[in-house]
Formats: sequence, structure tokens, C-alpha cells
Amino acid sequence: MTPLKPTVFTDDMFCGRKKETKYLVNNMLSGIHTVVYAPRHCGKSSLAHIVLSRLKKQMVGVYVDFFTITSLDDVASKLYRCIFKALGTLSGDKIDRLNQMAEFFKNLQLGISIDPVSKSPEITVRLGNEPVDTYIAKVIDSLDAYCEKHRLKVCLVLDEFQEICNLKDSKKIEGLLRGGMQMAKHVTFMMLGSRRSALNAMFIDIKRPFYHSTDIMPLQKIPEEALVDIIERTFKKEGASIPLGEAQQIIEYCNSYPDYVRKLSILYSLMKINGISLAETGELLVTQEAKEFESLFLNLTLHQKRLLRTIALTNPKSLFNTDFISQYRLGSVGGVQNSLAKLKNLDLVEQVNGQWSVVNPLFLKWLKRY
Repeated sequence: MTPLKPTVFTDDMFCGRKKETKYLVNNMLSGIHTVVYAPRHCGKSSLAHIVLSRLKKQMVGVYVDFFTITSLDDVASKLYRCIFKALGTLSGDKIDRLNQMAEFFKNLQLGISIDPVSKSPEITVRLGNEPVDTYIAKVIDSLDAYCEKHRLKVCLVLDEFQEICNLKDSKKIEGLLRGGMQMAKHVTFMMLGSRRSALNAMFIDIKRPFYHSTDIMPLQKIPEEALVDIIERTFKKEGASIPLGEAQQIIEYCNSYPDYVRKLSILYSLMKINGISLAETGELLVTQEAKEFESLFLNLTLHQKRLLRTIALTNPKSLFNTDFISQYRLGSVGGVQNSLAKLKNLDLVEQVNGQWSVVNPLFLKWLKRY
């Protein structure tokens, strides 16, 4: 069976975020830059797209995903490509639009190509020969000047924003973007992130460029009744129904993560008619997600792996007790501190109600298999 891919919820399958949606719409219209953070698979991207859809009559939405960036060039190229794509979809002749943008975005290689599927003209953009940090330094100022000339407002969504922390010149990028953000009058930032420790460091550390520059909104769990509604609608699409108790079991199994709730609901709506139990379907979903979990696990050191599995199996209250460290062969207190810092930075573990636990509910189940 083909694995179910992460999906951005559209209006017909999006619920339980009315307050958050209204709050973000108001912030964007008021020019209040905002950080939204939560673990992966909790619906941040879906929320951002819903907000952009609510704003489309008042603001131009520019969505940039930083999840795969590996260099300054990636950051600059993604910013310009996504900005030009969004501005290029506005009504009007594409060539006129290209000429208008060329007036403000200097030293770029601009052109028109034909989309092979739609056969419609599309604006293309490539960086020129200037140093890449020059392009990052200019991008927000140029966008803001363009908006002022054409009486536009832009909501700039930077998804998985914390990934710039992994780059060699991360502090420089932060400073350049912070400078543009501070001066912008027509561009409002919405920054999304899943590694909460990294985001806290970026926006709460007084030594970092983004210190106290934004509103910060942790994304809470979707209420159970809203998730039950999603599950029931998923089954209805398959011409089936599900008892309330089983819907609640799906939510509990996925710890209310909306992406996993959706995936398990789809799988179970198909498997149930063949007599396969919810427990078996849950195990199948964990198997389908295993490639992501294997990748996370393989990139850890042996000691980090040992500590992560120990946390998964024991949910300890203290990680630095000498008897605990000895029992699970974790070496020294210093070694545990170093490994824990890495696991926290990757948002793999957290402390809830005094106990350490694995953040991702399906990753937790995968770890317990071995």
C-alpha cells in the first residue's frame, strides 16, 4: 500500500482552529509579525494556508518552505522564486508584470517560460552575480518598495523557519531578514517552526537578531470534538460510519496530531470493511511512517539513540540520577546532558508533567518495537 503523504488541510477538512485563524488574520492585517510553533504533523502549514485564503482579498500571500534549505543560495533563491510566483499570479499581462518587478528587483535573471502542463506563461527568476548575502539583504526592501508602488500588502509565510539555524551563516541570515522586517511597512511575516528549542533561542535570546521582534503563538491541540468531526467526515466519504468510541481511540492513538488522525482515519475506513482491527491498522500506519523515523534515528549518535530509546521505554522523571544512568548504561551525567541537549534541539523529546517523553506519538510507538 502506498504511504499516505502529509497533507495541507483545505476548508472542507479543516476545523478546530477558528480562534487561531482569526488571531493570525488580525495580526497579519495589523502588521504584527508572528511566530507559530508546534511539533511536526500538528497542522501549522494547514493553518497558514487557511489564513492566506482568508486574506486573499486584502493581502498577497507568499509561502516559502525552508525545510530543505542547505545554503545561503537556497534561502535567497527560494525567497525570490516564491515572491515572483505569488506576484506573477496577480491579474494582468505576464510581460507587463515582469517589467514592473524588474524595476524593483535588481540584478536578477528574469524571464518568461511556458508551463508544460497548463501551457500558460510563467515568470522565472535566477540570482545574478552579486554576493548571495546581498540578495538576502535586498529582498524584503525590494518587495516592500514594490508593494508601496502598486498599493499591495503581503503576508510572507516562512515555514520551518528554524532550519536556517543549521546553516553556517545562520546569524547573518537572521540579521539580514530582521533588518528587512524591521523596516517593512507593507510586508508582514508569519514564521512557522517545529523545533521549539531552536525557535526559542532565535526569538527569546537577547543576543539574537530576532529578540522580541515578534508575537509568539504556540499551537495547542485541536479539541477532541473537532477531530471526531474530521474522522466522521472521512468515513462518510467512504460511505461508512464509525462509532464515537473508535473515533476517540484514533485520537488517543495519534495523541491528537491532526495529520496522523487524518491518515489513520483514511486507513481504517478502508481496512475496517475487510475485518482488520483498529490496533492492526495503527501498526500499519507506524510501518508506513517508518522511513521518516529511520532517517531521524540513523542521524543520531549511539549515545543519543540509547538515551532516546530509554526515554521511550521508561518516561523517567529524572535523567541525571546516578542509579538511573547506571541501570541503563548511559555513561556519565555529562554525556546524558550533551545527548539530551541534542534531542531537545531536534524536538524529539520534551518534559511533560515532570516526566520525559518522546514528542511524536508514532515515533514513540516505532521506538518501542525494537
